[in-house]
Amino acid sequence: MRPISWLYQQASTWREARITPIKVEIPVICVGNIVMGGAGKTPTVMALVEILKSIGHVPHILSRGYGGYLRDTILVNPSEHSYLQVGDEPLLLAQIAPTWIGTDRITSARAAKKAGASIVVMDDGLQNPSLFKDFNLIVIDAIQGFGNQLMFPAGPLREPIKKGLNRADAVVVVGKGNPFKLEVKGQFGARLICSGSKTLEPVVAFAGIGYPKKFRHSLEQNNYIVREFISFADHHPYTITDIQRLLKIAEHHESKLITTSKDLLRIPSDYRDRVNVLPIQLQFDNIDEIRNLLQQRFPV
Repeated sequence: MRPISWLYQQASTWREARITPIKVEIPVICVGNIVMGGAGKTPTVMALVEILKSIGHVPHILSRGYGGYLRDTILVNPSEHSYLQVGDEPLLLAQIAPTWIGTDRITSARAAKKAGASIVVMDDGLQNPSLFKDFNLIVIDAIQGFGNQLMFPAGPLREPIKKGLNRADAVVVVGKGNPFKLEVKGQFGARLICSGSKTLEPVVAFAGIGYPKKFRHSLEQNNYIVREFISFADHHPYTITDIQRLLKIAEHHESKLITTSKDLLRIPSDYRDRVNVLPIQLQFDNIDEIRNLLQQRFPV
């Protein structure tokens, strides 16, 4: 896979070199990562949006809408749109702030400004050169790290580690400890806080996310006994047959069926009340420090 990785890297470099980023009228914060998925961007975006609200901003969220078939700039409406149209992450994000999808990030940012946004937060898009970013926040998972440190498809990297970190205005390491020697100015620790079981509870768990092992780890750290764990492809669209099979496995183990908030949105609606969810929130180790940084960079 290494020759293909080299070609992937060259194509990415060529694409960046031929595009001049466009700056829009309001600040743009990009929450991205260097690996293909699973670092914790979405919960970081949600936590960041709440901080921006607390300092007086009106944040809107930009998402490409990965997994959905709509491509034009659209304001996500959870009561009207399905994950098949806009993707699962935008539906989740739209619960906390106005969320725009669209492949043209510039048009989406301008639509957000016109609708009253004072600042926009991009969920992913670090490697997208079209829209100028005023602040790049890179998310790194303490367990996943950078994998084998090889470029896709030989490894999980979207771009070389040094190149990605050179873009960073700050880095958030999610999880216990910080095993990385990162040469960046701002480094913040964070943890995923789960609503765990009060007693040891047997479950059959499943997930179709970028890094399913992290979900299993979260369950085991929160008093759940994982009888069986089934992984699906990232953004997997669950069928009735899938859920019926999973329910049978859970019944066999005399356990509850549990998944993530993202996965629940991709389950047929008639079956959602039969599946439990592990709610997860990102909590910064020092929220005052990152709030002060944002206030200094983006005063209201």
